[in-house]
Amino acid sequence: MKRFAFAGLMLGALIAAPAQALEHKVTIEHPDAGPIAADYRGSANIVETQIGSAGPGGRASTLRCQWSVSLTVERTALAGSGMQASRSMTQNNALKGSAPGWCSSNSKGIQRIVDAKRDSLRQTMMAMVEQDRAVILAEADSAKNRASAG
Repeated sequence: MKRFAFAGLMLGALIAAPAQALEHKVTIEHPDAGPIAADYRGSANIVETQIGSAGPGGRASTLRCQWSVSLTVERTALAGSGMQASRSMTQNNALKGSAPGWCSSNSKGIQRIVDAKRDSLRQTMMAMVEQDRAVILAEADSAKNRASAG
C-alpha cells in the first residue's frame, strides 16, 4: 500500500502550467545611442508539487498541494543606431502557496488565485524592468565602444 501511495505521489509530484502573459514597452534615452525602445514580455509559470499521503480508512489525509509561480521576462531592445539586444530574466517564487488535497483537484483554484494576483505579478515584472534599465544602458555603451574601436 505504501508503494502505491508513493508511486502516485511521484507521478503527480511536479506539474507545470502556464499562466498569463504580461507586456510592457518603454523608451530609454541614451546620450550617444539615442532613444532605445525596449519591449518586455513576461510569462508566469505555475509549478505544483504534491506532498503528503492519502490516509487509510478512518485516518486523516496529509495530502497538500504546494505551488509556486516563476515569472520569466524576455526583453528585446532596439536603438536607432541599429543596436539590438535581448535578455531573459527569471524571478522564482514570485507567488507561492498551498492547498489541502490533490494538486489535480486544486489546479483551477490555484489558477484563479494567480489570476487574482495579476497586479502583484505586474509589480514584480516592473521591478525587473527597472533593474534592467542599467543593463540596457551598459549594453549601449559597450556597443558604442566596440563600434568606435572597430
